[in-house]
Amino acid sequence: MVAALAAGLVVVFACAPPPKTVANLSSSTPSPSPTPTAPLQASSAPFHGGEVGVAYAAVALSATGGVAPYAWTVSSGALPPGLTLGPSGSVSGGPTGAGSFSFTIQVADAGTSAASLPGVIGIAAPLSASLIPGCAQYCRVELGCVTVCGGFGTLSGGVGPYSYTVTQGPLPAGTSLSGLSLTGTFGGLSGYLKFTVQVADAMGGSATIAPTFWMYDRIALAGGTCTGRGGCKVTLAYTGGMPGPQPTAAATVWAGANCGFTAPFACPQPAFAATYQAGLVTVVLTYQANYPATFGTLTVQITESNFCAPGVHCSSGAAVAVVG
Repeated sequence: MVAALAAGLVVVFACAPPPKTVANLSSSTPSPSPTPTAPLQASSAPFHGGEVGVAYAAVALSATGGVAPYAWTVSSGALPPGLTLGPSGSVSGGPTGAGSFSFTIQVADAGTSAASLPGVIGIAAPLSASLIPGCAQYCRVELGCVTVCGGFGTLSGGVGPYSYTVTQGPLPAGTSLSGLSLTGTFGGLSGYLKFTVQVADAMGGSATIAPTFWMYDRIALAGGTCTGRGGCKVTLAYTGGMPGPQPTAAATVWAGANCGFTAPFACPQPAFAATYQAGLVTVVLTYQANYPATFGTLTVQITESNFCAPGVHCSSGAAVAVVG
């Protein structure tokens, strides 16, 4: 009987379901976050300047420490318009506005750490070249003049240093390019000449300018002979020169001939006056008192009113024989 009961208990326990302890195997405590091996830090190469219209060479930012992956954001300020911060931490793009832009970039890791990186980027205005007002239509110059017209153009924007290259057409004979100006002495034939100059800056920006130079024959005054008692008058022709204000004439050198009867001495210089017509200068000489008969050679110089160099005018001289 006892043996039978024991056998029945064995069967009962063998067929009973196992204790319901599965639920106790899971825990409500979250798994611990990965432990960083070093503090999170952000770094980058120096932020360089840029120029509107010129692609900005990418600046790569990097993070170390913390727990990857990293997320990059601009936490304060703003990048220059046209530049963006990529998901991998790279600043690049094409600037569309000039100015100085301050900002702070933040990197956050997969845990709870964050690091900041301040920066400033200066963006220059686009490089531009334009003709000066005096050359808006064309630059008027005179053959034989030196450093004619000074600078024919001006620059704005861009980042120096600048380089200048003639890309079309020859320069006027006798001149060379110095920035946006011509230096040297204009030679060759009269007429017009157009050339193109390309300007490039340190950022890779470029601009072109194409002045037209209209070259006129050098002003020239013809000589003559002035005859009369007590005074004389002679009309001298002039050619060449630039359109515009009327040129002016003046006496520059007097070489008096002999006015002595008993001993030789030079005749005194006559008083000088001039009147003008297109292409003509009428010279009136008045002899000094007591010298109704005056002899000698007077150099008359005609001078352009237009400048042929800064502070310099083109001029031409001619000899007038005075026969009193």
